[in-house]
Amino acid sequence: MLKIGQFIGAALALLLATSVQAEEASTPFPYPEVTVFEAKRIITMEPGYSEARYVAVSDGIVLGLGQSLEDLEAWTRDRQVTVERRFAKRILMPGFVEPHIHPMQTIMMLPIPFISPEEWQLPGKAYPAARGKAQYEQRLREALAKSQDKLFITWGHHKLFHGDMDRAELDRIAPDRPVVIWQRSFHEIIANSKALDLLGIGTEASFQAEFAKPGIDPSHADFATGIVHETALFNGIEKLRPYLFSPAKVQQGLADMRQMMLENGVTTSADLAFGGFGGPEMESKLFKSLYDQPATPSRILAIPVAPLVTGEPNEWLKQMKAKHDSPKFFFSNRVKLFADGAFFAQYMQMNPPGYSDGHEGKWLTEPEELQKQTERFWNAGWNLHTHVNGDKGLDVVLGITEKLAPRNGQHIVMEHLGYSTEAQNRRIGEMGLHVSAQPNYIRILGDAYAETGLGTDRAAQMSRLGSLERKNVPLGLHSDFNMAPIDPLYLAWVASNRITLDGNVKAPEERLSLDKALRAITIEAAQVIGLDAMVGSIATGKKADFTVLDRDPYAAGAAKLQEVEVEGVLFEGQWFPAR
Repeated sequence: MLKIGQFIGAALALLLATSVQAEEASTPFPYPEVTVFEAKRIITMEPGYSEARYVAVSDGIVLGLGQSLEDLEAWTRDRQVTVERRFAKRILMPGFVEPHIHPMQTIMMLPIPFISPEEWQLPGKAYPAARGKAQYEQRLREALAKSQDKLFITWGHHKLFHGDMDRAELDRIAPDRPVVIWQRSFHEIIANSKALDLLGIGTEASFQAEFAKPGIDPSHADFATGIVHETALFNGIEKLRPYLFSPAKVQQGLADMRQMMLENGVTTSADLAFGGFGGPEMESKLFKSLYDQPATPSRILAIPVAPLVTGEPNEWLKQMKAKHDSPKFFFSNRVKLFADGAFFAQYMQMNPPGYSDGHEGKWLTEPEELQKQTERFWNAGWNLHTHVNGDKGLDVVLGITEKLAPRNGQHIVMEHLGYSTEAQNRRIGEMGLHVSAQPNYIRILGDAYAETGLGTDRAAQMSRLGSLERKNVPLGLHSDFNMAPIDPLYLAWVASNRITLDGNVKAPEERLSLDKALRAITIEAAQVIGLDAMVGSIATGKKADFTVLDRDPYAAGAAKLQEVEVEGVLFEGQWFPAR
């Protein structure tokens, strides 16, 4: 009886083993094709495994990291493996994250000439700096002479560097050509008489009719000076649309934007004014025509401006995702709100003593309306990105925020944060807010605003980022192109050095550490747009997005970040050389 039992038991065991083997043999082998990339150093931005020499990739994601090929045997054993050694003498970092750009603005701006206080290097073109009224006018006349456009448009004027500009001045410079000047902030345009005529608003009556619409502050459109700004700006852009968005210019702008992203190592970005220029449907189709191409090595998150989210927010989001979401162009429950005016135009709202010349800032959204918009989206479960620049504007935003009911998993991001006080930064830290900062303010305006507007002490403490680091505030650095180049290493250099155009160091205590600056263009930049589970660091399960550098930015140090060259990107494991 025992022997029979033993026989039956052995037979059952054999049968079960055979069954398991057959099941294992029929199970698809996970990730059968693996590429292992070797690098001199892989900077992961993961605190628990900060660097490696090898990274295994398959199907666009990271499988694992190691210091040797043997460390990756769990992923390479019995698989088809390619060891890629072309980056063996290079540095791999996570693909850079740009948390605040405006693609439609970028497409508009790249084809037109820049005349700006600082030098610009753009795909296929370079613009030297223009300083002083005479030099600005000379550059304007030269650009006009080269242009055959029916309506000439240029960008970059700033009165503190170039002198005052209005309709009468433009009429003097170009009495026979329609000309529009875009102010350095992008929040203001100036048109001459010929341009107003061409745009169909050449009489005071037609001009007033165009800008006498709901949501527009009448003081933001002035016929006498030809100046249109802030709440009137989008109506002004609408009049310019036929000249800005010709098919040829749009295609050139799209190509240039893709190249600019690639040359500067950006693999993920966020559009912080989606729908604001052409409406959600038009912009979705245009961006998908770019991002859904295999040749585009980047993805973008669309964050709409609040007024365009009609009806119930989550129903709007559901419909947009169903119609337009794709792997490289997509939506989430995030929205853009606006508090006060532009920093480059000195339209931000400042607490007493205000501005040294006595002018006042402007509201893009009046505080009462901003509170309504904030509560609407917060109560719907959305994350909020609020454009705020001055300390008075920030007081309003923080006051509104403090009244919101706490909600787990929701975040509020302060966008730009041009000038904040130490007390306000403490409130930001205590409230658990995030910040997406524009550090270029201190670079371009640190000296000029000391002389006019803010005074020496406040101007020196613009972009008070060191204070945020000391309070452990999650921080991303953004370009807000064309307020700064889409160039994360440049932004990190500015934030960690605080050197103005004139070579002065402003408030060195507010410099970011090198590590924080690099985190602010990778993992923390991803965090402020809610994508840190997918990108921002090199870690198992994340997208295989790597920026390839010619040298180690940590070894180079903060002072030499601008010397670090981007050689290209690996986007989901595929190589795209920068040049």
